[in-house]
Amino acid sequence: MESEEAHMTDPQDPAEALAAIQASRKAVHDRVATGGWRYDVIYSVLTAGMVAGQALDAPFNILASTLGLLGLIVIFQAETRRTGLKITGVSPRYARWVAVGIGLAFAAAIVVMAIIRRQSPETPQAVIAGVAAVVIFFVALAGSRIWRRVYRAEMGVGK
Repeated sequence: MESEEAHMTDPQDPAEALAAIQASRKAVHDRVATGGWRYDVIYSVLTAGMVAGQALDAPFNILASTLGLLGLIVIFQAETRRTGLKITGVSPRYARWVAVGIGLAFAAAIVVMAIIRRQSPETPQAVIAGVAAVVIFFVALAGSRIWRRVYRAEMGVGK
């Protein structure tokens, strides 16, 4: 009895602790590594619609934002159920900066669309929104894939 109690209160062997951390990181990596393309494509479609929708007049720009945000919530919840993890995109450290860069690219696209609409009002909104949607789709897809690689590398288990 005494030996069992002593064993339960002894600190873990450092090698065992490191092995447990690595096993945990590998488990997270394995859960995040599968199903990535499906998530990334859906994410890219939703963000392209949200950003491109800002080229439209009210209430369509508001509708694009609202539907896009609701869609992002749905895929976040589905991904959380699938992986068992709530990954927000802002940690670990370098992955956070990839996420910030993606957000800044979206903000820049919205500003560029506003400038184009103001400088050339004769350009149809649908053309501006369509071009923006295609560009943002590929920016979001590339950004999401880069974020995933950085995240997995920071988890310490490779690409």
